[in-house]
Amino acid sequence: MKKILAAVLCTFMLLGTVAFAADEIKAGDTAYVVYDGTVMVTKNPTYSGGISEISKGTGVTVLEAYVVGEDNRKFHKIQLSDGTVGYILAYTTARETTPILGAGKTVEKELNKQWAASDTDKYQHAIEMTFLSDYIYGGSKTTEGKERNFYAKVPTEWVRHDRPASLPLVGMAVLHIGDEGKIGSVKASFYPGNPPINYHSRRLDELKVIGYDPPFAEKSRTESNANTAFYATTTSEFEVVAYNDKWVAVWSEGGVDESRGTIRQCGEKDGTAFTSWKPAVYFFPRQNCYILDINNQVSTPPKIEAVGKATGLLMVKTTPDDKDYVKSGVIKINQSVQIVDATPQNGHYKIYYKKGLYYVEAKYVNMQLANTEKPTTQYKAISAVDCDISDGSSVVGSVKKGAAIDVIEMDYDGTNSKIWFNSKVCYIPTSNLDEFTKTLSAADTAALGAPIGVLSVDQPWGEWGELTYSAEGLAKLKEFRYGYINVDMDKMTEYNKWVSSNNGDINKIHDREWVNVYGIEEFSFDRDADMNDILDPEDINPWIITGKIYTIFYDGEIRYLVHEDDKHDIFTYYPGNGFSKNSVAKTQTVCLDGLKYNTVAYNIDDNNYFKLRDIAKILDGTIKSFDIKYDGATNSIDMLSFYDYTSAGGELTPGDGAERTALSSSAFLTLDGVPIKATCFNIEGNNYFKLRDITDALDCRVEWDNSTQMIWVIPARTAYDDPDEIVG
Repeated sequence: MKKILAAVLCTFMLLGTVAFAADEIKAGDTAYVVYDGTVMVTKNPTYSGGISEISKGTGVTVLEAYVVGEDNRKFHKIQLSDGTVGYILAYTTARETTPILGAGKTVEKELNKQWAASDTDKYQHAIEMTFLSDYIYGGSKTTEGKERNFYAKVPTEWVRHDRPASLPLVGMAVLHIGDEGKIGSVKASFYPGNPPINYHSRRLDELKVIGYDPPFAEKSRTESNANTAFYATTTSEFEVVAYNDKWVAVWSEGGVDESRGTIRQCGEKDGTAFTSWKPAVYFFPRQNCYILDINNQVSTPPKIEAVGKATGLLMVKTTPDDKDYVKSGVIKINQSVQIVDATPQNGHYKIYYKKGLYYVEAKYVNMQLANTEKPTTQYKAISAVDCDISDGSSVVGSVKKGAAIDVIEMDYDGTNSKIWFNSKVCYIPTSNLDEFTKTLSAADTAALGAPIGVLSVDQPWGEWGELTYSAEGLAKLKEFRYGYINVDMDKMTEYNKWVSSNNGDINKIHDREWVNVYGIEEFSFDRDADMNDILDPEDINPWIITGKIYTIFYDGEIRYLVHEDDKHDIFTYYPGNGFSKNSVAKTQTVCLDGLKYNTVAYNIDDNNYFKLRDIAKILDGTIKSFDIKYDGATNSIDMLSFYDYTSAGGELTPGDGAERTALSSSAFLTLDGVPIKATCFNIEGNNYFKLRDITDALDCRVEWDNSTQMIWVIPARTAYDDPDEIVG
């Protein structure tokens, strides 16, 4: 049926074209302006030299038809009712308006018939071209919305306008290319299908009239570009006014490129012919849009029953169905989801996503229930293959290759590993896991004992930072004689390869950071000792290298900093309690979900330090909520993720403006028993932590608004943008 209707549609378009051609204007005819907006009357058959303006519906007497003028474009020599003689572009007029407008409406009606068979349950906001025709390019209602004039002087139909109130909003469209998140641009069309006229050439003609025609645009006047309005990059969002299974109708406020395309990045492909367009309804292919349907949106954030990590690429759906749904986005493997209902519906969890209620397939979610304590884990690992997860009696979920796994006990029975999945002990074949990374425990860190001093990167060369090594990295460094390998080229090559590729073994302390020191080891060696076998003993001049190895706790790990005595000073070592900072107790505003919290904070080296309980109080009830538990055996403070916070009283008190001394603290934090990076100062008996350390550990976004001097916390967003994150 659709093939027949498509053929009928093409026939109508051909008939419309024939009607335009057969109704050619002749000298002596009265012609009418059919172009929406005003038309410039020029002194000669050119784009410039205007002597008057006439609007849609105005009748003129044709003195000479189809005069070839500037750029080989056709003009009519005409006379106005007041006797003025001039020229207008031929395409802007017709001998009678009814045949042309009627043909367009017929095409639109035929489009509506073709789409009448769309699934009304899935696509509740059908595209009605009879209705939308007044809002597409050049339509009579495109300037009804609020004007947003950013330009010096352009006709009103080119000025940016908000969506007209008469055009209902049915959702938002997020542009994408494929569900894997390819970066690129998507074409916006003037019309959903083959347009009845060449809109692109019409747009270029109009830009010439108003003086914004882009250079080199003439070569783009082809039928293949007749329906090309502009290009928008992936992740761009547009207001949706209708959609079906093939097209999405969106409102764009338009835009005029005042540079006329002359400002482009070096090497950028010329696309200037498509960088100006009017405010109007445009059309994107349905396959390139994720739809945030207005029917799924909610005004008040719901209560979150559980959180989860995606164990595969998750399609966000408008309904809990395998087939009858609209794509609303994707969630990348290992990203978090907010689960509103922990009981699956048709195998799907209801989630809170981009201010709406949507659905994802439950089998690919590792769910964490609220107020459920995680056991101590030995390793973090990565799934090496796609496989199922078992609780010992049945399959409870599945993972795709690359999913992160918390391992309680590796290879506990010689075949399987115990893991923490869906808030309970589960099992996976050890052979299905890869990239095991040992996780420290609070006991491991406590075994270091009390710190003996502080190492602060605060010297002039500190901007370069200082490298630190894991235990394995330190052993490798010693094996290669601290980088001084003079003879064995194979060893030198191996060493250089190791240095450039061991991202897991080398980490850097950055400028103005500080760490607690738990031990100092001195070292000394002859850098030329490996030359003794090949040189005359009388020629040997020993070069003794001396230095120190500092045992530190940094970024949640026990690490080692190696510094040679004759190298530039990058840090200062402060023995005992000799390291401190002075700061003022100010009142800092923290914003979250439209609420403002005023609490005491100390700004030290451009970082805000807060009481941990104040942070917990602010995040309580969100996807990043946590409770606090002190472990006296290890002298550690544990953050229990996704727990309701238990208030101790006195949270969120303002600062008093007094200056106080902040002393380096030996207190260390854990998240679910695993030590994390968290710089801590003790001020008059209270521990203060860097806000960004806490939000980084929770994978929670924090942003600073310099204009208002406020901190914004966004629990649903990851701490940092992932360059490999799915767009859309």
